[in-house]
Amino acid sequence: MPKANDPSPKKGLLTARPFSPMKFMAEQLIFDKEKDSLVRFYGPFQMPNWDGVEDAEFEHVVEGTSERLEKIAATYYDNRYELWWVIAARNNMDLPDVNLYQGRRLKIPHPEWVDTVLLKQAPFIDKD
Repeated sequence: MPKANDPSPKKGLLTARPFSPMKFMAEQLIFDKEKDSLVRFYGPFQMPNWDGVEDAEFEHVVEGTSERLEKIAATYYDNRYELWWVIAARNNMDLPDVNLYQGRRLKIPHPEWVDTVLLKQAPFIDKD
């Protein structure tokens, strides 16, 4: 169990998976007086820099209401369904389930651009 005064406890914390949007969210610490302990959480998503993506993206037209971003991401990103957030962020989708409708044209960044440019921009990569 982490000590209450330990500013960097290692146990019981949420961790970001390799392709998680959490890599674009600043880690925050607050002190909970009632529990006499630190609480760690992730702040708001910081939009990546999309410069140059226009030359390296596909267009995908949503065919029906059964399509989901996870399935679309798995199709374009070699079964890496967890990259659904890349498509949502690129298309300014605050509510992906509502914003995904038949006929909608989605910009899909090319997988190579995602791997070599986008994911390397993540400002909050685990140091451990």
